[in-house]
Amino acid sequence: MRFDLRNVGNLLLVMGVLAWVPFLYLIAIGQEPPIYPFLIVHLTGVIGGSRIRARYNPAGETKKPKRFVIGRIMILLGVLAWAPYLYQTEVLEQSVEISPYLAMHLTGVLGGIILLLSVPLLRYYKQSRFNDRASTL
Repeated sequence: MRFDLRNVGNLLLVMGVLAWVPFLYLIAIGQEPPIYPFLIVHLTGVIGGSRIRARYNPAGETKKPKRFVIGRIMILLGVLAWAPYLYQTEVLEQSVEISPYLAMHLTGVLGGIILLLSVPLLRYYKQSRFNDRASTL
């Protein structure tokens, strides 16, 4: 049995994202759970999973497509959207609405993930079209 680190990275990413499900459920039923335990699980899974996946290099690929690079930058900017929020709430101790920061975070991260996923999907599409053409000859 082959042990694939990419699958471990994927599992950690999914667990990190799904950490918010019980948090949102508790809010939906009217409780006010502390955010930090869920945030720790989220960040551990997402950061750990993304670092493991970044180490995985399929077929010795060296040059990354532009969509891949732009996707990584979008994810980074989506994560950095929290910097002004944390500065205002923790340093200046102001009460700030979280919605605009969450929207910026999700837009950057989800948009970046779509761009990252477009790279292997396009590669698969091109390969399947090539195989279809070769089989008809």
